[in-house]
Amino acid sequence: MRELLSELNETAGIRGSMIVIRDGMIVASLLGKGLDEEKVAAMVSSLVVSTLKLLSARDLGDFTRLTLNASHGKLVFTDTGSAYLVVVLEKDIDLGPAAIEIRSAARRIREATKIGSLAE
Repeated sequence: MRELLSELNETAGIRGSMIVIRDGMIVASLLGKGLDEEKVAAMVSSLVVSTLKLLSARDLGDFTRLTLNASHGKLVFTDTGSAYLVVVLEKDIDLGPAAIEIRSAARRIREATKIGSLAE
């Protein structure tokens, strides 16, 4: 998983990435300089739980991708089935090219976790 994150982080504008399960436990992390993985994971868990509760209350189902635009950057959360791929991006990045790489990485994580669960 770390190799996959490393490849993803080579994409222009991506500052770091991690794989986190819903309770905030970190599966793998390669966050960039100045990003505290424990704090990011806690924030991810809080946002995911809150968003899922809101969607459920409105009978909207789960989300597949959530983008958070903040004053100092962007976060993209992508559901991979068993976990979330979280990508931290620079604030002025155009999501177009990065979104393609993020979707590809999420698909690879989804496939890897399916294979892993079958092997157990």
